[in-house]
Amino acid sequence: MVRIAVGMIAILGVAIPTFGSSEALMADLREDEEATSSKLDLDALDRVRTRPTLEATIGVWFPRLEGLVTLGSGGTALDAGDDLSLDDSSAIFNGEFEFEAGRWQILFGGYLIKAEDEGVLRQDSVVEGSTLAAGTTVGSRVEVWSINAEASWLVYTPFRERRTPWSNPDPGVVPDPVIDLSLQAVAGLRVINLEQRYDFEGDENYVSNRAWFCPYVGVGAQIDWSTRRSMDFLDRVVFDATAGWGPALSGGDSTFVVRADFTIYPIRNLGISLGYRLNDFTLSRDGDGFDGGLQGLFAGVEYVW
Repeated sequence: MVRIAVGMIAILGVAIPTFGSSEALMADLREDEEATSSKLDLDALDRVRTRPTLEATIGVWFPRLEGLVTLGSGGTALDAGDDLSLDDSSAIFNGEFEFEAGRWQILFGGYLIKAEDEGVLRQDSVVEGSTLAAGTTVGSRVEVWSINAEASWLVYTPFRERRTPWSNPDPGVVPDPVIDLSLQAVAGLRVINLEQRYDFEGDENYVSNRAWFCPYVGVGAQIDWSTRRSMDFLDRVVFDATAGWGPALSGGDSTFVVRADFTIYPIRNLGISLGYRLNDFTLSRDGDGFDGGLQGLFAGVEYVW
């Protein structure tokens, strides 16, 4: 049996029935549906990507305090590890909150670390104008707290409808690509407060508590791998890294920051992160100086609203 479909054409204003295969008509309908579906997918994906989101990351950072400490003008550089015994690894709370809307990402974070121990000077050392003999014991206590605010702007997104903020939409873009890449321009401000206390054998002691404001600029990159179609038990895997450098105001020199994370999302709203954090700083004021910083691995849980 041959199935036929009845259509209508107009000649000189008169409707005349025409005959054609139903397969051809169904093929035309499918093409129209696919075109409409593709446009709807792009529109839906664009709405999802531009929808504001809030991410909260609660984690544990395992940093070590490293560097050289100078006490007083012309003082000897004391090693935070070998002389002051402050370089043991610690486990501290590290929280971060990120708001994202369109091509903008705004991040807030902070940490607090305390290091305390008793060290022994390896060599004759000058401390605040006084010379202390090698072998002098010193009770060391350092507390560092820091908060930061950071803004990132997505400059290049090659797999999205607009590759750059100023480019025209690309109608040939693939909806929901397996790999999504973004390159970012970064600017931020970090406040570092450094409190130090050293009690040297023989009643010589030193106490200070100072803060520095550190604006910085940098770059970032993020790779988002959509695993929904290849691995049923994962929603996506994300790798992102940011690095920035800037001056330390109010008598300091500079600061350097690095943040890198590898995050696995079993579901869309919940991620498990493993990463690395570094905050190097060269700080000085009134003849005192601290040239060092904190670095270590990071582990946390992320929730997305």
